[in-house]
Amino acid sequence: MAQRKKTGRSGDAGVAGVASDAGDEIGSIVHDLRNVFSAIRGFATVVGLELRPGDPARGDVEQILKAVDRGVTVSHRLAAFRPRDGATPAPLAALPAPVEVNLELEQSDSWALQQPKRSASILVVEDDNLLRPMMVRVLRRNGYTTLEARNSTEAEERAFAHGKAVDLLLVDVGLPVVGGPEVVERLRQHWPAVKVLFISGFGPKTLAERGVRPGPGLLEKPFAPLTLLERIEAILAPGSS
Repeated sequence: MAQRKKTGRSGDAGVAGVASDAGDEIGSIVHDLRNVFSAIRGFATVVGLELRPGDPARGDVEQILKAVDRGVTVSHRLAAFRPRDGATPAPLAALPAPVEVNLELEQSDSWALQQPKRSASILVVEDDNLLRPMMVRVLRRNGYTTLEARNSTEAEERAFAHGKAVDLLLVDVGLPVVGGPEVVERLRQHWPAVKVLFISGFGPKTLAERGVRPGPGLLEKPFAPLTLLERIEAILAPGSS
């Protein structure tokens, strides 16, 4: 007698588990891609600003920035492919056309980095070794006194060695071991009035789980240097919260 094929909840749970694992892996890949794209945008912009008008290499930089924009679009499509709530992922061919995916993307159009309207000190806390140096270079180039740290321990060490309160904490939400929100909470015990700008490549659900809400105090990756500077300037403006 042929053995009856087993079906039921255990099989469904197995499929759901595989889908959940796949979703977590896709989410991790997208998060890392957003760090990479932010770093490439930043360094390419800085290189472009160093070139003289008419330099043929400016065209190469423009192509790099266009390639980044295309990569960002692909990463958003990949994020849309991520299975949620245990659902089995659909084939890529079955995905909606790109225009139907939320693609409110920041393009790499502008190279013009404006000088800040005020001097300020900023502590950058970011574990990604491509993105952190890019942000520090852009900020220092534009007149900000900048400290940098890879994690919570270094953040506290740099902060206390500085000897006085910084004006702004620029902190990645997804720091390893001790997350960005907790790092801010620790530093605010010493500097209650310090202003904060979070950066993140996480989606809304993960951000909510970490106690971070979308708004002026959150800059989503990938971002261009100009947008970073504009957001910092807005937060540091007198009267801003």
